[in-house]
Amino acid sequence: MRLAYDGKVILNPLPVQNWLNRLAEGLFNHETPDGYSMVAASWSGPGQMMLRFEIARQIGSGSAGLFKPSEPNAADQPAFPLVQNALYFNNLRQTLSPTTLAALDQAISPQDWNTLFLSSPEFMH
Repeated sequence: MRLAYDGKVILNPLPVQNWLNRLAEGLFNHETPDGYSMVAASWSGPGQMMLRFEIARQIGSGSAGLFKPSEPNAADQPAFPLVQNALYFNNLRQTLSPTTLAALDQAISPQDWNTLFLSSPEFMH
C-alpha cells in the first residue's frame, strides 16, 4: 500500500482489513506473540497464491474504495496506484530476476504491470 499510494492518506481502511483477513493475517488476530508464520509453506499453496494474485490485482488496478470518506453519500476520491516510482527504479528493479523483468515488459497496461509486479515472486517474498 505504501509503495502504490506513497504519501496519500487512506480514508477507508476496510478494504485493507478485508484483504488481511482473507489472507488469514488480520490485525491482532494472531493469538500468540510470535507473529504470523514466515515459512513459505504457510502461504505458498495454490489457493493462497491465487488469493494473493487477486489482491495484487485489486491494489494495482485502482483505489478499491480506499479514498472514499465514511460519510453517507460520500464520493470516492479515486487515486491511481503508482508502483513504477523512484523507489522501484532506484532500488527494487535491481532485485528482480530476468524472468520477472521479461513478464513486466509484456504488460499491456499500467494496471497489468502493477498486478504483475505486486504478484511477482520477489515481491511476494
